[in-house]
Amino acid sequence: MKENDVIAVIIIILFILLAAIAFGIYHLVNVARRNMRGTVTSSSDSSTSEDLADD
Repeated sequence: MKENDVIAVIIIILFILLAAIAFGIYHLVNVARRNMRGTVTSSSDSSTSEDLADD
């Protein structure tokens, strides 16, 4: 292979690797957001029900 071909292959591999890392971060952020929404709504629901019981 020529030197230019090797450089092109390395750049393509790095681009694919970067895209995979970006997709992984995106997926982790979405999972974390779903988990945060679930805990926030459940904790706010439980606190409002406790406030109503205290009154």
